[in-house]
Parts: sequence; structure tokens; C-alpha cells
Amino acid sequence: MKPYAKIGSLLLALIIAVAAVGCTPISLNAEWAYRTDKVELPIGVYSYSLKTAYSQAQNYASKLASYDEASDSWLDLEITDDDGDKAIARDWIKNEAETMCLNYIVTDNLVEELGIDMSGATADSAKKTAEEYWTVGPYASYGYYMPYKDQYEPYGVSFESFEYCTTLYNTKYTAVFEKLYGEGGSKEVKDDEFISYFTENYTDYKYIKANLYESTTDESNNSKDAALSDEDAKKITDEFDGYAKELNNGISFDDIVNKYKTANSLTDDPSTSAVENLKSSSLGDELKTALGEMKANEAKTVKVGSGNTAVYYLIYKGDINSDIDSYVYDSTQRNKLLADMKKDEFAKYVDDLAQKTDCEKNQSVLDQYKPELYFVKPESSSASSSSSSSSSSSSSSSK
Repeated sequence: MKPYAKIGSLLLALIIAVAAVGCTPISLNAEWAYRTDKVELPIGVYSYSLKTAYSQAQNYASKLASYDEASDSWLDLEITDDDGDKAIARDWIKNEAETMCLNYIVTDNLVEELGIDMSGATADSAKKTAEEYWTVGPYASYGYYMPYKDQYEPYGVSFESFEYCTTLYNTKYTAVFEKLYGEGGSKEVKDDEFISYFTENYTDYKYIKANLYESTTDESNNSKDAALSDEDAKKITDEFDGYAKELNNGISFDDIVNKYKTANSLTDDPSTSAVENLKSSSLGDELKTALGEMKANEAKTVKVGSGNTAVYYLIYKGDINSDIDSYVYDSTQRNKLLADMKKDEFAKYVDDLAQKTDCEKNQSVLDQYKPELYFVKPESSSASSSSSSSSSSSSSSSK
């Protein structure tokens, strides 16, 4: 498990959570789940972790042909997680929830060992965000009220446990990461390592694109895409091919953008530019492949798709070395780069510590929290069942 990518990502954990409609209520209590001589986790923390793991496992199970969303039978199916590990779903859920709890304990221990001050504005911000999500949900500003209190409290999760597992944990996890890998830390990353990683893994690119199809709307307001005629498509491809030659002859990309705007009567900048790690980029595979084959300060054209989906790209690859100052020596970009470099390493470090953590389990209480407790039958299925029952009753009465 990689907590920096999984439970460290608050929004992911919250968005995939299934609403607790028609669940079996669990009373809030002060029972503990795991404890050491320094940390004691209430059962609500375990329940939150189990519910989050349940949602993750359900997502894996939903990809299986035998998955049935109207039944909790999928808990007995073998699933494969993002790391390629296979396990029976219910076992995976319990193991994942325990790992999450152990990671909470490890992070608390590291905060104390490293002397990190968790008071002040950062902690206040974490609490404020948790309170907002708990009482009105993350989309209240858009008029959608989805308080997480309604989703978690029926499962015995108090606000304190919710805050501990989400915003507070994310804040502590990040603080420990930065303390270890930042300046003066025991795992400090030096400038030469930053530069090496940045220049070897990041790509500076820009592009302009044009559709080789046109969209029309009929009288019923239905849209339809149709490929351009060969003549019209050639005008675009010839224009872009010409720009690529000019770029490769030394004309700047900005000058090409201005020429394109003038030629096509545009006022807004039609180009897209980025400096990013292509491994995690949302660019299509065709563009990633092209950029991987290109040299610095080279341009080329690439056609993606065909017929009524074809798009023509003019792409330009800049010199990544020219971005070093803006990324390696800018504090904000440096922190993002550091996270990209070391997040997996740090996640493994925490996991390894978790495996070595000696803690006491309140097994009799933990056993009361079974994965099937978090199953919620889809409303459509419930409605269908009710309808079927009504029909059966009516049929029986008429006999």
C-alpha cells in the first residue's frame, strides 16, 4: 500500500466513499481498536479505514465479470489491487484497514520523534476543512449538500475520528515527508539530485492543434461530427507542416503562434504548454511517443485519430535545461518535484515501519466490524425488489 497516494489523498478517499443509505447503525463509543504506549486509536478510526478499504475493494471487484452490485457476494471474489496483489476481497479489506491504522500510528510516532509542531495555522486549516466536509460536504459552495457526517456517523465514526483519518493525517504525513526530505532532514535531497531527476524525467513541450473534422447541429439540436474534405484537411496539415519546418529552422514558437493567430483571425492564444513528467501526464500515447523520440528545440506534426475524430498537432519540444531555475530553485515547484521524486519511497518507508510496529489489538471489538456491514444495496435494486414484492403480494391475494 502507498499511503501517500491512497489514504494521503483526502479527496480520493472521500469521493469513492459510498453513501451510508439503509446501513446498520453502530453506536458511537469510546472503545479502542489499536494502541501502543504512546498512541491509542478509537474504534471509529478503524471503522473509517474499513469503510474506505471496502470502497476501494468494491472498485476492483466491479471490474470482474461475476460482480453483482445488488449483492455483497463479491466480498468472496478474488480481486487484484493497483500493486498487482491478489486476495479475497473481504481479506484484502481487513488487511488494508489494519495497514491504514498502523500507518496512522507510525505517522504520529514520527511527528513526535522529529519534533514537528502540529499546532498553529496548518492544524487549524486542517480542522476547518474537516468540519466543512463533515457538516455540509465538499460541494456546498456549488449548492450540493453532502455532509460526510451522514455517511460515516452511522458506522460509529465520530467527527474526531473522521478528522484524524483525513485532513489531520494528511497534514501530519506531509509534514513528516518534508521534514525528512527537506533541507537538513535525514533524507535530504541535494540540488544535484533534483537537477538529475528533473532533466531525466520531465519534458518541456508546447503544441497547437486543429480538428480535421467539423461539428454541425441538425434541426433537432443533435450534434454530428464529419471529417473534413481532403482539400480542407490538406490546408490545415500543409499549414502545420510549414510551421514545423520554420520552427526547426530556428523561428521561435511564440512567433509561430502569432503567425497562426493572424492567419486564422484569432485573438486568444491557441497554444498549450507544460513542463511535466510524461509518465503521469494526461497526454495521449501518440504525443508521448513523439515527444520521447524528439530532440530539444525540435518540432514535428502528429495526426491523432482518423475520420470524424482526427486531430492534427504541431508539437514543439523545448530544452528542459532552461527550466531548471524555475523548477529546482523555486520553492513551490521544488516541493512538487520532491513529492514526485520521493512519494513512493516515503510510502514504502512508512509501510516498513508499520510492519515493525508492535501494538495491541482489541480483537474482540475489531471482529464486530465485518466488511459486509458496509454493503448498501443500490436504490434501484431496492426499488425493484420492493416492486417485485408488491407484485407478488398482489398476485397472491388474487389467487
